Amino acid sequence: MMPDRISIKGDFLWYNIWIKHEFDRVYSRQVKKYWRELFFEDLERANLTVEDLKQFYIIVNPNWEGHNAEDVEPFRLMLSELGFPMAQFGVLFTCYENTDSLPYPAECNTERLVYISSWYANLKKQNISWKNLTIDKKLVVLMRRASESRCTLAKKVLDTFDSKDIRITLGTFPDMIPTEWRKMVSPYPYPMYVDDDRAANTEQHAPQHNLFYTAPVQLVVESSNQTDRFAWRNIFITEKSYKVFAWHQFPLWYAVPGTVAKMRDAGFDLFDDIIDHSYDAIDDPVTRMDRVVAEAYEICRHDGITLRNFHWNRLESNALLVENISKTAFTVQKTKAEKIQNELLELYKSRTSISA
Repeated sequence: MMPDRISIKGDFLWYNIWIKHEFDRVYSRQVKKYWRELFFEDLERANLTVEDLKQFYIIVNPNWEGHNAEDVEPFRLMLSELGFPMAQFGVLFTCYENTDSLPYPAECNTERLVYISSWYANLKKQNISWKNLTIDKKLVVLMRRASESRCTLAKKVLDTFDSKDIRITLGTFPDMIPTEWRKMVSPYPYPMYVDDDRAANTEQHAPQHNLFYTAPVQLVVESSNQTDRFAWRNIFITEKSYKVFAWHQFPLWYAVPGTVAKMRDAGFDLFDDIIDHSYDAIDDPVTRMDRVVAEAYEICRHDGITLRNFHWNRLESNALLVENISKTAFTVQKTKAEKIQNELLELYKSRTSISA
């Protein structure tokens, strides 16, 4: 049974905007119609009427996904057309968003995905001796879900590196093998598996082998992207960006511009003295891809074991920061949720006092 999108907590109706609403609907011209259909289904399941809504404050929660303000706007407009008071509307984003420019209270809970599917707890249970790992590759690139840009990136990486030096996955998500993607990566195989591993859906956050860990460098391919049709557009930090540090690896990113800067702002050591992350400021996605692959190749020219040993304390510090973030992330989320709720209550008080 599908989980409910509506969750009522006192005066607040939290709405999980993602459940059952896939990318093809998010970016459809008919998106407002889809929202209306789904929302009326939700109201019926919750035994609520449109009139009942007015007694609540509605807070949109993208949960584990990267909806930005533009993605949420059709839902907000749909509510307005139903007569819902917009002074009782707010959003708790998971991506980075300029909340100061929005006409409603909003917060960005950007650390939320550090604990998705308990991947970090599962990793800790493996009791890995990180310093003593056998390093057998130079670079790891993990792309479980395929897309046009990821196929282009995979081919560029394989054209640049000797295949024996890298560990790469692409399109291991079930049922994602379009013919055009096979052509894009040709003459390389598609899908691309690690050790012939057909990871099930439930295993995507907790692989039970060390093969992803045994390269000193990782090119992190984030869920946000400028060109793919079905991708988040804002800076959106997922578990991928935390795993590279938890796995004690040197990081590079292919994501939207500014992602690296946000990770630096979060306190992570990005090894700017040995990695040129200037690609992060390049707006053109093709040029940025070329630059990040070239920089990955450059850092991989060093002896990985020597580099890892020399910078071990810094790698360990990054791993400890992931642990600290994972311990506080739920409290941070609770605090941000309470802040939105308080802002909405204050708006209501100020509005009613003016009316009086």
